[in-house]
Amino acid sequence: MVKRKLEEPLDEGKVDTAAYGALKSKLERCNQGHILDAWPSLTVAEKKTLTEQLQEIDLERLQGICARSFGGSASSANEEVPEPYTDICKIPDVTEEQRMHWKNVGLKVASEGKLAVILLAGGQGTRLGYDGPKGCFDIQLPSHKVLYQIQAERLLALQRMAAKATGKAESDVVIPWYIMYSKFTDVKTLAYFKEMNYFGLREDQVRFFAQGVLPCVTKEGGVIMETACSVAQSPDGNGGLYSALQYTGCLADMEARGVECVDCYCVDNALVRPGDPLFVGHCYERETECGARVVSKAYPEERVGVFAVRGDAVEVVEYSELDPKLATARGSGGELLFNWSNVCMHYFSVPFLKRVAAAFELSGQYHLANKKIPSVDGKVDGIKLEMFIFDSFKLAKKISLLEVLLCAPRGPRLLEHASFPHALPGVGWLADSGRTAQLNS
Repeated sequence: MVKRKLEEPLDEGKVDTAAYGALKSKLERCNQGHILDAWPSLTVAEKKTLTEQLQEIDLERLQGICARSFGGSASSANEEVPEPYTDICKIPDVTEEQRMHWKNVGLKVASEGKLAVILLAGGQGTRLGYDGPKGCFDIQLPSHKVLYQIQAERLLALQRMAAKATGKAESDVVIPWYIMYSKFTDVKTLAYFKEMNYFGLREDQVRFFAQGVLPCVTKEGGVIMETACSVAQSPDGNGGLYSALQYTGCLADMEARGVECVDCYCVDNALVRPGDPLFVGHCYERETECGARVVSKAYPEERVGVFAVRGDAVEVVEYSELDPKLATARGSGGELLFNWSNVCMHYFSVPFLKRVAAAFELSGQYHLANKKIPSVDGKVDGIKLEMFIFDSFKLAKKISLLEVLLCAPRGPRLLEHASFPHALPGVGWLADSGRTAQLNS
């Protein structure tokens, strides 16, 4: 949740009677009076801790989110049977002349300062057997470069390409890099970038911003207390990007810089081409609001979300929500009908980002993740509220999906995406996508 203070900070670690009364009244108006149940037994320091945390939680916003989402979460809001989405631009069907044209358009957009890159870097390396941010993970290349360095150097290379293609000095081409971290990765990420001197990038072109968090709640919407003096909270999903860009001032910063569009991807994609000029040029020329690089499924049951149509809207249907009969359905030519998977490689226009941020604040429905939540009473049944980045697609008036280039180490797979999902017992992380990343880096 975006931090917005409700009262002025309290002085000298003391909670005065007036401040307590105002806090109690506010909690009761939001049906969260139970948060202060242990107040009489708390120390002065604990009272201060709880009060300061509550100053950073927008309880009215939480109340609105719960009201909208509990009546029908984002996952269950539309029961209409999805239809296959077929308007895909397949690179093998595009002429070399057209590809070069899109690439040149993308390089021109970058050279004019109209392009920025967003990196989603809130994940930890726990599943990789690594204690730290995923971006600091060494994928065991001969160079031992970590993911952050690999991606920073590709961004530098794109700047050089854009400068050369447009006859500009390299120092005149700057592509802003917005990096969203979480409370789990903020300290180490910021320290690592400073230690590595931003990998050769200008410090003022790299802007970090925090992913939002939301309180964990019961099925009735009551806030769960992690301890007697702290609220249980969890990240609000990668779809929290839109609100985070708005409330941290990143959208305003983009407008001030003259940025018109962004390329967005996840940190664990070792093969990503940040700001890929072909993709950017394709989307920019088509006046795309929301775009995605897509991959054909490796096999019908692959655990990936696929692009589909419901009514007039394009959306991503998660593999767990797609009827198995639809997942395996094939067309007359033998192709999978629900074939195009989402790999979180997106293009957004800045006006679209602004529109989505405003729409989600007013009417966004969150996904309800039922979890066991650590609490003051032990682990209890609770709900984590999450928004997914693809929840915005249905709001787009103009969408472009572009197939990425393919290679074939294990059947047809893509050349621009290889994430590191988890470590395998007895094998470690070096399996499937990890090996693909090594072979193609």
